Amino acid sequence: MAEIQDEFYQGWIIQIAQDQLGFRFYCWMVERQTGISDGQFYATVEAALRAGRLRADLETVRLALTSFLNGKRQFLLLHIDERNALENSIDRYIDTVKHQFS
Repeated sequence: MAEIQDEFYQGWIIQIAQDQLGFRFYCWMVERQTGISDGQFYATVEAALRAGRLRADLETVRLALTSFLNGKRQFLLLHIDERNALENSIDRYIDTVKHQFS
């Protein structure tokens, strides 16, 4: 697989790579050394880049909301089960959006 393009996007590095099946993205959050991809191939660089940007946006939302819930749990008087339910709800929403655009 050959890397053909890198883009910095809202705290993420989105790498586009090409192989025989098409283009795919890999998103990396530099300070967390976290990498993600949807494992799908796209027909064009632009389509892979759009998918990478969407995934980076969704993961940014997930991280921000989860961090907020963890930091404010006692202030908001959330029980651990309530916090877990909210985190699961966030995960389900993000998974739903990912699949709508796949």
